[in-house]
Amino acid sequence: MPFDTERARRDPAQQQALKSMLGRVMERQQDAIIQQVRRERRLNHEGLNHALEREVEQWGDRLLAVLNHQSLSAAARREITLLERCRALDPAELEEALPAFRLQLKGNSPMEGALRTLAEKLPLMPISTLSHAHDTLIAEWEQSLEQRHLAEQLALLDEQRAELLSDLYRRLEGAEDLSALIPVDHPSEVGRLWDMADVALSRHQMKGLTQLADFLGKQPEIQRLASQIGKMAKASNRGPLKRVKEKALVSEQRFATLPEEVAGVQQGKDLGRLLAVATSLLSTEELELLFFKQLIDSQLLIYEMKGKMPEKGQLKPVFRHRRADIEDNGGPFILCIDTSASMAGQPERCAKALALALMREAVKGDRDCRVMIFSTAVTEFDLLGGQGLSQARDFLGYRFHGGTDISKCIEHACDALNLVPFANADVVVVSDFIAPRLKGEALTSLEAAQQRGNRFHAVALSREGNVALLEQMNHHWPMETSIWGRVKAKKG
Repeated sequence: MPFDTERARRDPAQQQALKSMLGRVMERQQDAIIQQVRRERRLNHEGLNHALEREVEQWGDRLLAVLNHQSLSAAARREITLLERCRALDPAELEEALPAFRLQLKGNSPMEGALRTLAEKLPLMPISTLSHAHDTLIAEWEQSLEQRHLAEQLALLDEQRAELLSDLYRRLEGAEDLSALIPVDHPSEVGRLWDMADVALSRHQMKGLTQLADFLGKQPEIQRLASQIGKMAKASNRGPLKRVKEKALVSEQRFATLPEEVAGVQQGKDLGRLLAVATSLLSTEELELLFFKQLIDSQLLIYEMKGKMPEKGQLKPVFRHRRADIEDNGGPFILCIDTSASMAGQPERCAKALALALMREAVKGDRDCRVMIFSTAVTEFDLLGGQGLSQARDFLGYRFHGGTDISKCIEHACDALNLVPFANADVVVVSDFIAPRLKGEALTSLEAAQQRGNRFHAVALSREGNVALLEQMNHHWPMETSIWGRVKAKKG
């Protein structure tokens, strides 16, 4: 059986026929996956159902793009095209078209016999049964084609379906864990939790996060503070229509030289990443030739391995728009938390509780939340990104120790503010502020960001903080965390 040629692969009719058939196969797979998950896990929340459907649809689109470029024999492509033509016929036109279909299938397909039998029966059939006969033929023909020509594609679907189900169940568990930390109601908010749910937490990890959520529930002052900081972005954006041109760094992504994780399936010839289904072509001499053809053409099914590394781009002009009649929820929260030894104990608990409170505000306002912890170095956590749950777990489990270098953290935060997604961010610095005032590059970066409209909030966890340093911020929010201060507050 001859293989398909480049000319055949480019034939619009054949391309559309194969796309239509594979699309129906994929729709059946997607429906089956969604029904299985709903049957095994009760998804009472509308948002989870939406997130599930979106995830399965995106999976189907990615896989369909791979399947549409699989090599098929010329005879298989022609027969699939005939099936699609037959599907488009009115049942009353079937009798007239069958002889031409039989002629094209003669010697190439077992369906030629089925068409001959149907041709003999059609003249005797009542008109009312023609539609049923047509539907039965299409179903039988499609099943025959799948068994004879799409075995490799169906095997890939089965393999990828198992991986998808594992990922869906893991995301469901992660979303349930997150919902205990970040209560949500709106479907879009539940979808945000789904996107963040990259891991399922152990009982021990979940217990620690639940204890922090319980602590936050007993701290109305911290909840009010998070709410007030969140509202300030809206208030600052009200005004006439503005078109502001300013310099901003474009955030680029490039793939690491050494791949780190499986990102999907693609076509290629890297035998080290070959899918098991591709090696099945070596099981017979007849299919062995197909294997080596796909190897030469870089069309073997292999795992797609990626490793992303962020890289800053060049400075270029960008535009931002703000309207008086559109309420802007604000940009991301950048939470800079002092993790020096003096912050251990109650200050640490309050700082982490504030981080959780700001995460809740960010989810409600469709904002992002990044944490930068600093002592003598700066470490970042993206709490609401694609790895939000594992990032939150790592940050909230971090123990405070070391020295204090606020300048370095401010510089880090201001670098992020140059990126377009962070153009309207609120920077919240949580520290005892027992440190010298900002000078040099840190002060220059701070003042430039403030002039662009970014807000810097100082949450002071000690009365001993440097007043000169606090006055360099836009807003000062005192929060008493010392034992003596809490005792005095209770007496008062």
